[in-house]
Amino acid sequence: MAANHELTPTEVSRWSRAGMLGALAIVLGYLETFVPIPIPGVKLGLANIAVLIALSQGERRTAVAVACIKVLASGLLFGNPLTMAYSAAGTALSLLVMLPLSRLSTLHLAMLSVAGALAHEVGQLLVAQVILGTPLVWYSSPVLLVAGVATGALSGAVAARTATLIGTVDASANEPQVTGQEAPSNKPAGTRSKVLLVVFVAFTVATLRTSGLVPAVTCAAIAAAFCATVRVKARDLLKASRPVFPILVITFVLQLLSQPPERAILSAVLMALRLAAIAAAAVGLVRAIPRDEVMGLATWALSPLSALGVRTDGPALALDVAMSFVPVFAEGLEERMASENLRVFDRRLWTDILPGVIAELYARA
Repeated sequence: MAANHELTPTEVSRWSRAGMLGALAIVLGYLETFVPIPIPGVKLGLANIAVLIALSQGERRTAVAVACIKVLASGLLFGNPLTMAYSAAGTALSLLVMLPLSRLSTLHLAMLSVAGALAHEVGQLLVAQVILGTPLVWYSSPVLLVAGVATGALSGAVAARTATLIGTVDASANEPQVTGQEAPSNKPAGTRSKVLLVVFVAFTVATLRTSGLVPAVTCAAIAAAFCATVRVKARDLLKASRPVFPILVITFVLQLLSQPPERAILSAVLMALRLAAIAAAAVGLVRAIPRDEVMGLATWALSPLSALGVRTDGPALALDVAMSFVPVFAEGLEERMASENLRVFDRRLWTDILPGVIAELYARA
């Protein structure tokens, strides 16, 4: 079996770029949580801008690494494993579509982004079907796909503008004040954190396989007791369920129209209990694991790949760089937006300011 060995300078450069773009994806993903969208469960997908930038530069391996960092770090730092499952499925399908299409030099980034956004919505619906246990979730696809076209076009337009600006920015001007910025602590995962992760995976599988009311109530009660033990707040639980809740409501309405009321209500209760149990356990897991062990736990979870001969030193470097640059990108965006007194619906934010700030910070990094 192949063991990890020292990275070459070329590999260090490539994985470092992936880490910097990954940091940008994390910050943009957090930024979009402040943008109000009237359609529940729909996001702008700003984090995909970082993936599109890598694809515009012909760095397809880097794009895959950025997407993985986006899913892993964003899910553990700003979300929970439930939303991370949605993001992972959507991102995987999105990459399967965008990677071959990115070879078409005549295809505009906005169109590439729209194709990726549509695939992302399909991936999320697949996860929703698994969690809720019914194919009726696909009846919500028209609304989600239309929203995907709009959000994908916006992210693609910003990415195209940013890609044009990158390389024209003078990285030597206004050097960033990064002295005093420290990478977040990256302690190895403790035994407790490892056990919690394994138990969570087993609990999720068991919950998804429940088909009766009593087992579903039992799973929900166990998850609730765990959340009470680690002192999870109710608003965090509601936030965790938000991505799938609209689909749950639509599915319940369709069941009422196609099944006897008693059966439809029982199915809805089972779906809600499964969703509540998994969401509560996911939020409790994030709450119970110390923040400085998150990256260590991710490294530990990937360690079996090393035993199979898959190198993990490059991804580990990219994760470390990403976590180091998150504060730099976050502060840079925050300062520029504050100095310009920008609002969410200000056209200049999307056409000039955001692409310019991203290009400048990327060039400096």
